Amino acid sequence: MTISIDALRSAEELSDCVALQELLLGRHARSIIHLPALASIQRSGGLLVGAWREEGASRVLEGALVDLVGTAGAFPSRFTLFHGVSSSARGRGIGTALRLGERNHCRHNGVDVVNWWIDPLRSVDTHVALNKLGGIATAYSRNVFGELGDSPNRGLATDRLQVEWWVESPRVISVLDRKAASQHLAMGLHQMDVLTKTAARPAGYRTLLSYDTSATSRYVLAEIPTDLDRLRREDPEAARRWRLGLRELLEVLLSDGFVVIGLIHEAGRSFHLLEQVDRSDVLGRP
Repeated sequence: MTISIDALRSAEELSDCVALQELLLGRHARSIIHLPALASIQRSGGLLVGAWREEGASRVLEGALVDLVGTAGAFPSRFTLFHGVSSSARGRGIGTALRLGERNHCRHNGVDVVNWWIDPLRSVDTHVALNKLGGIATAYSRNVFGELGDSPNRGLATDRLQVEWWVESPRVISVLDRKAASQHLAMGLHQMDVLTKTAARPAGYRTLLSYDTSATSRYVLAEIPTDLDRLRREDPEAARRWRLGLRELLEVLLSDGFVVIGLIHEAGRSFHLLEQVDRSDVLGRP
């Protein structure tokens, strides 16, 4: 598969972006960014990027990214409204390629940081944002969009973690430019305290039993589901218990000076890794 990353420019390309969102979210989802809004974002200086699969003389949009212009304190920033890849093209690095195109745009336009929201129960999104790209998560927001009926969110409050991606930080340069693995991936589990207690179910997923908000270690782990969509389908009540439990736990940890620095996947289980550290220190570490 040949994929090219390029800006979305024409009305036809913006329409393709709307169609991609409909495939991923559901045709009538309230969270879809429609063509008039996309055109306005484009005109106001926002970033719209597509990942195109070449098919002879035609192109098929397999992924897209939409950013608003913003500021983070005194720093020029971008905020991602949409970032998605078609289900048939996942696992091929397209989502990361879109982020790398975004990073090039930021470097050439004096933009320091990109922010976006991730669902704190989605392990893949956390892995890409923190392990593959070198971002960190620093803030938790409850039910950001209210209850949505679209495919990724149906049945759960739309809680979100905010990612900070400082595109020229030593942390990001180390991961992306020097191809160095994130430092935490070499740590032993004995250096981390697990704050969640979970149990395996016969169906193959785990449920949250309890959690402890009184962290005594610099590094702590908070387990999350490995496959949130399956859990929502098969045991919606268990998914809601995960949402409410992780909400309280992460809010307490972040208010106590912890930063989410990565995802640990061990023995078929996924964990947020948090460190009690000043955010500037973790960003300045290679």
